[in-house]
Amino acid sequence: MKNVMVIIDESNSSYDLLIWVLTNLKDIIDSSKLVIFAKQPQNSFTPPTTLSTSVGFAQIFYPFSANAELMRLAQEKNTKIALGILEKAKKLCGNHGVKAETFTDVGDLKDTIHKIIQERKINLIAISDQQNQNLKKCLPTTECSLVVVKQGFPKHL
Repeated sequence: MKNVMVIIDESNSSYDLLIWVLTNLKDIIDSSKLVIFAKQPQNSFTPPTTLSTSVGFAQIFYPFSANAELMRLAQEKNTKIALGILEKAKKLCGNHGVKAETFTDVGDLKDTIHKIIQERKINLIAISDQQNQNLKKCLPTTECSLVVVKQGFPKHL
């Protein structure tokens, strides 16, 4: 039994990748578990942590913290985006007769992927070549197989 994970984002190539996996790895998926992971976007608001001013030869630093409400709203928005991406992926899986487990998390991508691999006993990860550029630093130390599907790939092998 091989557990398969597909890493998706909001790009069309991610959904093409998912369809490719559902079509070409159907035999593997039918006898195992499919996990779809969507990383939550990082907060785009990163305020400075200190403000400084000069008074003669001295420089004074003032601690500055972000508005907690603004940060909470940004995180809620990012969570809604990730859940929407996963909902669309679940519908695609349902159209192919596959039940998938979906997962989203915020934080360091490398740590998150390793945690998912260990907790869900993932044997195979499928990513697109566009994602490969962003995920190269996260995947070299994983103990599972990696399928990188090139852009413009045929839907059926």
